[in-house]
Amino acid sequence: MKHAKQEIKQATLQTGKFIQEKLGPDFGNIGGSGVKKGSSIKDILGISDDSAEAIYGQAYLLYNTGRYRDAAEIFRLLIMMNSTEPKYLMGLGACYHMLKEYHSAAITYMLVSAIDVESPFPYFHASDCYIQIGDKVSGALMLEMALKRSGEKKGVCHPKAKG
Repeated sequence: MKHAKQEIKQATLQTGKFIQEKLGPDFGNIGGSGVKKGSSIKDILGISDDSAEAIYGQAYLLYNTGRYRDAAEIFRLLIMMNSTEPKYLMGLGACYHMLKEYHSAAITYMLVSAIDVESPFPYFHASDCYIQIGDKVSGALMLEMALKRSGEKKGVCHPKAKG
């Protein structure tokens, strides 16, 4: 774990140097105007969708191999690059969930529910987190919200779903 933290710190320093060299002292002005226009950090830095997807693939691989803390670091980076992508937040929430950091996971899942207003899954996963920490009332409420969001959609677990 200590080695991974050193690698992340080194990568951060290298990224800072790269930004300073490539974008120069006016970067703050570029970033400020980009943010005012609603651009993501990913767009401001010129990171392609393919590159972001490759980074996501690494985080997903780390998650699937049980390296939840390492995956969480990458999901946090992705969230900083584009905070409106639900799968980045969902990945971070899942990492917290697997690490048994249930309170952090529940909060992260609630952030996903605010961004992905159609999906029942953030509420479903948050319900387990609340149940794990002994808050059965919130857990039941989250399940109710998951059912509400799933509605009559096919392929989503719901007592009344058709298909």
